[in-house]
Amino acid sequence: MKSLLFEVEFLSDIVLPATSNTEGSIEKLEFIPGSNFLGMVANKYDDFQDSFNVFHSGSVRFGDARLLVDGQEYIKMPFSLFHPKLNEKAIYHHHFLTENKGQLEQMRKGYIFPDISDGLKVKYIDYNYAQKSAYDTANRRSKTSSMYGYSAISSGTKWQFVVRYDESRISSDDIALIKRTLESSKRLGKSKSSQYGAIKITYIGTRKNSSETPKMTGEVILYAKSRLALVDKEGNATYDLNYLVEGVNVVYDKCQIRTSSFTPYNGAMKTKTYERMVIEKGSVIVLESVTPEQLIALQQGVGVYLADGFGELLINPPFLIKSGEIKLVEKKKDGNQKDQREKIEKKFENNNTVQFLVNRHNKSIKNLALADKVQKFIVDNKLLYKNIKNAQWGTIRSICSNGSKNFLDEIEVYISSGKVSWSKTQIDTLLSEEKYSLEFIKLVAIQMPKEESTND
Repeated sequence: MKSLLFEVEFLSDIVLPATSNTEGSIEKLEFIPGSNFLGMVANKYDDFQDSFNVFHSGSVRFGDARLLVDGQEYIKMPFSLFHPKLNEKAIYHHHFLTENKGQLEQMRKGYIFPDISDGLKVKYIDYNYAQKSAYDTANRRSKTSSMYGYSAISSGTKWQFVVRYDESRISSDDIALIKRTLESSKRLGKSKSSQYGAIKITYIGTRKNSSETPKMTGEVILYAKSRLALVDKEGNATYDLNYLVEGVNVVYDKCQIRTSSFTPYNGAMKTKTYERMVIEKGSVIVLESVTPEQLIALQQGVGVYLADGFGELLINPPFLIKSGEIKLVEKKKDGNQKDQREKIEKKFENNNTVQFLVNRHNKSIKNLALADKVQKFIVDNKLLYKNIKNAQWGTIRSICSNGSKNFLDEIEVYISSGKVSWSKTQIDTLLSEEKYSLEFIKLVAIQMPKEESTND
């Protein structure tokens, strides 16, 4: 199979809930499931030459997105990593432990850089928590008993994902349509009608997948690069690792897996589908007496829902076959957060009230920085826009306030239509300064000195 490589950039905070629950504490995801990208492409279902092959045959697989830090891909924390309690200086793989190391604590959250030859580099995703209320349109106030909160992944975070396809079964026109559809998709996650959900997807290139069979080394160590959804011989969901491939021998006392279940929501059918029982990504499975045929089957993906990104395994990856002590050389949040802030946030990571206050403080700082940037823009460009009328700035404010997803396009059409007297320099300066910031353009339209006129 070949792979199409894409990069995703968050242009706003993104809400990715782990369940479809709407009440209580909602668990958040640390990655973008491949089903999100499948759903984007499925919006063009009827436009494909062979829709069945693309969406139902397993010939196209939409992979999960993984964290990018400084252009390098990080992977989900392997659950085999343990360290002595209250001491992270020495880390060990569970499947290599042969002597008592005292009371050990499992490392579960975050991402690691796959090359651990010089030590372990750990990154944690930065979340912003916001408390909100539904709006009572009849009484024009917050709706009673309708408070809710979201933990959202911070804007500016970058990710990478691949779409694998069988070039012998999928036409070049259908592949081109997949690329165009993904690149034109601008929204992701929950609460997209609010301030959340703006993204930019960029196609990076095509690469050929390696078909080389891993070397046999006695025991085989598997890393769940994506979630695994296994089924038994009757097609029932199961957590039994013996159903990875037929006849496999699992060394259970060396495995470290975590499981969960969730009920996905199908946007096309407007309903929830069947509950899925999954083995979480990051799980580590140890096998013995593996045959070459079983290795090939493992390489091709295991279980069901492969089109949604499930079933992907790494076989004997270098970061899992390093025995002995592993040094922790870096541990921080993505975005270069201070160590002290990390300690505070980790201590109160499950306290929504504290998270709300912390994020309100951070929002105030961002608003001050935005106000300073707007003021500098006005001072630098006051003469450039001296002929722009009050009504024209008012129209731009209205466009920014109407909740349109395509506010930039609407502004550009308005000031380029010939009905108003904007020059190319004026247009380019306004729309390129903060291209994706609605707040920036709206504040400029409010604060910019205006000529007194009633004409457009």
